[in-house]
Amino acid sequence: MRVVTQRRMTTDLTRTYPFGVFDKGGEDASVSSRTIHDLSYPKGDFINDYTDPTSNLKPEYHHCDAVASEILHAKREHPEVEVEIMTGDVASAFRNISIHSNSAYLVAGWIEEKNGIIIALSVPFGWTGSPGFYEIVGGAVSHVHGCHYNDANPIGFFNYYWVDDHINVAANVGRILNDLDRSLRFAMGAILGAGGINDENFTPWATRQRVLGLEFDSTAELVRMPQTKIDKARRILVAVYAVTVLSCKAYRPLLDSLRQLATCIRAARSFLRRLRIRERHLHRFESDTVFDEMKQDLFWWWQVLHRPQLNGVSITIKRRLYGIFQPTTTPRHHIEVDASDFGLCALDITAEHALMYRYTPTEIGLITDCKGDAPNSFDINYRELLSCAFAVHAWGPRWVSDSHDNRRPRHVHFRVDNMSAVACWWETTYRIWFSASHVAGVDNVRADADSRLSANQSHATLFSSLTSGWTQYPATVDVQGLTDIWRHISELTPLPIPRTTNLNDH
Repeated sequence: MRVVTQRRMTTDLTRTYPFGVFDKGGEDASVSSRTIHDLSYPKGDFINDYTDPTSNLKPEYHHCDAVASEILHAKREHPEVEVEIMTGDVASAFRNISIHSNSAYLVAGWIEEKNGIIIALSVPFGWTGSPGFYEIVGGAVSHVHGCHYNDANPIGFFNYYWVDDHINVAANVGRILNDLDRSLRFAMGAILGAGGINDENFTPWATRQRVLGLEFDSTAELVRMPQTKIDKARRILVAVYAVTVLSCKAYRPLLDSLRQLATCIRAARSFLRRLRIRERHLHRFESDTVFDEMKQDLFWWWQVLHRPQLNGVSITIKRRLYGIFQPTTTPRHHIEVDASDFGLCALDITAEHALMYRYTPTEIGLITDCKGDAPNSFDINYRELLSCAFAVHAWGPRWVSDSHDNRRPRHVHFRVDNMSAVACWWETTYRIWFSASHVAGVDNVRADADSRLSANQSHATLFSSLTSGWTQYPATVDVQGLTDIWRHISELTPLPIPRTTNLNDH
């Protein structure tokens, strides 16, 4: 690296960009920080804008559910011992990638206070092409590590990585843990030299380990969001809730914090998508108005962050769809639900149980008003959601008692007109995993007839013929009225609106 102290000597020969400093690992930026070369400045005249995106390599990484799959695989192979995890990373990852001498002048840095220009000979942290080019080296390290084997891993070691973070998972049997540790260090040294090994960030083997910002627990078979990140997300939400205008720069830490939360709580996916849509259309120097509807979303996030029971997803839910863990197990219970203008119903096909609720005159009036465009939210989507909630409230405890392994969730599958009606708030309460599939109204005969029992006798006759011998569950007194049902099932305790006088309050 060369430092040129007279900027005027190089003005015509280099393009200089400022540096930025951000906190690293949640620590104070004045103590431990990450330096970023701001190659997206100034507006309309920066190197990232001039970089041809078609010439950049596109890194390809596997989702972190691969770690969950390997934990389960190791537990199946060695059920009598603990499965442990360790992580290690490369020292100064991007500095291991040299930049062509003919291009070095394009990514020079300028320290205004010292009147100094810095010309580095490696790809900078801040250039849009750096991750793709580092992927060549990171992939080589992973390949060398994965080609090693022992008696317990005859086809090669598990070799998950993400940029410069490398993850090992293994059962604590014999010398397996030592072999994997030595193999990863050898691979880094072979590709990058001894200086490429970051000894400080090689963790000891443990059953609970931080992986890509999430906490994997192989004993409890859970993936959680660490408490430090929850606290940080709370502080960011309070700060955003207090303003009326949000810059693109302020959007980034908000999305980064909530993205991991959405990985652990499926219901958060749609809320995160709305924030992404708003941020995607912003230039880095633009701002967006924080409307009331956005504040309502932020308040929802704030409530979720104050509910510890929602933090955690079972690693048995392995497949990934749209960034969310999905189940691979066969459903233990199949539930048919429906809602009409007369009532709600839920049918447990597996156990041959039926549940029906008739609307009160007040509720029928709300339905009529809603059809007349009254903003009371008593539409069919809300009512179909309540039919699912009916089933969980009535049968959730029985589903729990039927299980022999409290660590792994039971898979309950709903057949419903509106697939989005299946909510996820009760999954962590009963250790249940919900899934849903669409059923056409013309095929939903049993549930449709049950929801219309009070309409006329023909529906009652049809329903009786289709459910002969089933156990009937009338709505109990303590949940009469849809509002009372919602309050009872979700167990909502109203939280105060986030205070905005102190941005450190969480």
